[in-house]
Amino acid sequence: MGQFQDVQEFIRLARSAKALADLRSLLEGTTKSFGFTYFMLGHHVNVIGGNLAHLSNYPIGFAEAMSKRQRFSDDPVMRACQTKTASFRWSELSSLIPLSPYQAEVLTNAERAGIGEGFTVPASIPGECLGSCSFAVRTGQTFDERILPAVQYVGSFAFEAARRLAQTDALTRDMTDSTPVLSRRQLDCLVLIAQGKSDVDTAQLLGLSKSTVHEYVENAKRKYGVASRVQLIIRTLFDNQLGFDDIIRH
Repeated sequence: MGQFQDVQEFIRLARSAKALADLRSLLEGTTKSFGFTYFMLGHHVNVIGGNLAHLSNYPIGFAEAMSKRQRFSDDPVMRACQTKTASFRWSELSSLIPLSPYQAEVLTNAERAGIGEGFTVPASIPGECLGSCSFAVRTGQTFDERILPAVQYVGSFAFEAARRLAQTDALTRDMTDSTPVLSRRQLDCLVLIAQGKSDVDTAQLLGLSKSTVHEYVENAKRKYGVASRVQLIIRTLFDNQLGFDDIIRH
């Protein structure tokens, strides 16, 4: 995996998932195709159930030991998500947060359990507790840096799919009615922003002012109730208002 065409296929299958078990199976296959062994997706809380998402294939012994602690804030990966919105490698943790003795012990125990280097995609939704999607290789193994942009997309989409499945019963779910509708101009702006263009570049290409572009995007964020542009792009792609073809072909 690693190509955005494959990410599109993951999105298509994630959208059609009827239950968290379906998404878990999909995520297991995708994790392996990326060259990772483990994944952990969920809200950063101790309680599982209700409208909270939690999916993982971590080694049972390690997962049980962590859950018995009942202190998810002591997990260094989850603690880093509280201070950083961009994706990060676990080898960067000591530069992101001051590691407490217990947090350092968590990393050591993870290695002993066979969990090596990992990559985490934080998820922050206004009005909800923090969450994330992480992928990890076995201790002593490495992963290809070139796949990380695609991994970030898959992690974000996987979390979005999981939270939607956890929030609403599959029999009564009707995502179409609850999907905000963005204007063509808003979508034009998002296409360029997704390509890495600045507000100034986007304004020049669309014949708009910088302030107009900014307002289009901010209004779209308000419609979706998200805090960042990355979350906005993820949501519009997930809801099929934008497609990767729109972004790549321009």
